[in-house]
Amino acid sequence: MRIYRAQIPRIATDIIATLRKDNDIEVSDANVGEAELDIAAILEQYRKTELRITDKAKDLLESRGLTHADLGRVRRELCERYQHPTGDDGIAWVIGQIVECFMLSRFVDEVYSDDNVLRKKVKTVLTRHLVDDAKLDAEVRSRIKNLQEGTSAWHIQYQKVMQEVRRKHGLVQ
Repeated sequence: MRIYRAQIPRIATDIIATLRKDNDIEVSDANVGEAELDIAAILEQYRKTELRITDKAKDLLESRGLTHADLGRVRRELCERYQHPTGDDGIAWVIGQIVECFMLSRFVDEVYSDDNVLRKKVKTVLTRHLVDDAKLDAEVRSRIKNLQEGTSAWHIQYQKVMQEVRRKHGLVQ
């Protein structure tokens, strides 16, 4: 699961709007923005932790003389060490934090639905906005056909095309 900074406001707005529309939670019009900021803070914290772990994994690759192919394994090890949930567990953790936030937030006036109902609806909204990095990678690779993979020219072109694809999908601001 990857959450891009540009998506966070849209996700927060969509979650609050969906739950208000379905009368699962009550948030006054004056507090909608603040309730959205509460959700955005949870998503941003998860995103920052993901970035810190990835950066640390890259540093470990460099210090140990490993290749980029080992990044996933090293990253998983770090996630386990720091007890940071990823994948489906990461989604469940974020959803749990959001539902708990509804119970504690002074900007949510009332919660009418059970936790399991809230979790299901938040998951639906969240997964609608999540980006499958494998699909982005496949799209980028399909555009780079004239260069040998693994060369420095290929890596430079890959980064340029990836930025274009992210911009096209509204993932960068």
